[in-house]
Amino acid sequence: MSDTPMERFFATYAERYMASDADAVADMYEAPLLAVRDGTAIHLGDHDAVRSHLASLMDAYRNAGAKRATIAALNSTQLGRSSMLATVRWNVQSEDGTVLRDFATSYHMLRQEPGGWQILSYTNHDD
Repeated sequence: MSDTPMERFFATYAERYMASDADAVADMYEAPLLAVRDGTAIHLGDHDAVRSHLASLMDAYRNAGAKRATIAALNSTQLGRSSMLATVRWNVQSEDGTVLRDFATSYHMLRQEPGGWQILSYTNHDD
């Protein structure tokens, strides 16, 4: 992979996520947030709800033995100057490198100045 702003964003995201830094990851999201998981829309009305949602997901990964997440593939489509759709194929691995989960998530991104990109919504692919 080359070193694009989206790759840097999601590499930082993965690092913070796997460190269970719910505050830092929540700061990478806009609120309110729409999350779609297993075909269900989850409406998160404020920053605290986003943080709580992320913290519970991080706990589940940690309890499953996940130690790192890597970007297996990243595709993005620019939606004008200030928006983008990014689809990331994630590999979540245990300490010994065993892949625990291989899945894709699409993120609707918004460029915020001066802070850079933020996630407006996400959809886990349920394939």
